[in-house]
Amino acid sequence: MTTMEHTAYETGRAGLSLTGFAGRSLRLFYRAIRMRSDRAAMQAMPDYLLKDLGIARSEIDHYTSMRYASDADGMDIRNAH
Repeated sequence: MTTMEHTAYETGRAGLSLTGFAGRSLRLFYRAIRMRSDRAAMQAMPDYLLKDLGIARSEIDHYTSMRYASDADGMDIRNAH
């Protein structure tokens, strides 16, 4: 990579700017709110619906953790295993 390409790459990254930080913070906050909502909705489901999803009531916290959240949908149970 030449010096000019490296400079363009460094200045083009939003991760180091204040707006990049604010954007990441807002996305993280939104995902946390979404996880809380998803967890509450799953807790309200009857056991037979949870069984249809293939999870036990005791696994709801595991599947609604931030680690298994996808950016677009909030939750991606299919790839959690």
